Amino acid sequence: MNSGWELPEKAFEWIEENIPFGSNIVELGSGKGTLRLSENYNVWSIEHDEEWLNLSPSKYIHAEIVPYSKNGREGRWYDPDKIKKALPEHYTLLIVDGPPSAIGRDGLLSFQEIFTWDCHILIDDTHRSEERYIAEEISVCKSLKQIAFTEYFEHTDTNREFIILAPYR
Repeated sequence: MNSGWELPEKAFEWIEENIPFGSNIVELGSGKGTLRLSENYNVWSIEHDEEWLNLSPSKYIHAEIVPYSKNGREGRWYDPDKIKKALPEHYTLLIVDGPPSAIGRDGLLSFQEIFTWDCHILIDDTHRSEERYIAEEISVCKSLKQIAFTEYFEHTDTNREFIILAPYR
């Protein structure tokens, strides 16, 4: 059962139906869902919290949260230098599910040059305004179409949303 912290079940279903097994996946934020992804994919997990490192066969990138000031934005986000050095050259899916909302995920917008954008991007938690804004900005900036999904979580009586960004083909 999904506790509400990991990706919604619909997200795993979409991944398993659309991303070929054996593909490379990069995820921002790791957790219990990483175990499931690692069963069928080569996963690189960018994680700041040492408690969540090395829980699966994923290739972990320990990138502490650091302050940044770039492109008119300021905040805290993963250490970009640690990410740049460790990413695979090619990947089929980028999952944006970290850092936690208390830190914020909008650092992704300031460090877009780190990532490859000719793949699918899954942005979790788009029921929250910050994550929806990130999805909108990347969609427009990278000319990607949006596919939105909603999943009801009975134990919290809430809807969780995620968006898939995909190249127009």
